[in-house]
Amino acid sequence: MDETEPVMMRATCRTDPDVCPVSGQTFTVPMHPNAAPPIFRAQCDQCGQLVTDLVPV
Repeated sequence: MDETEPVMMRATCRTDPDVCPVSGQTFTVPMHPNAAPPIFRAQCDQCGQLVTDLVPV
């Protein structure tokens, strides 16, 4: 199996700021594409919610 190169993405947690201490902050992270949609998936390390605001760098 070939390993794909990671894609640099900007991930921003959009959870309620009263719930997540990093809500609204953007982090640049390397992400590997998944075989099935959604192609990129992320989870906030602070609140555990799915991050839906993902933008390629």
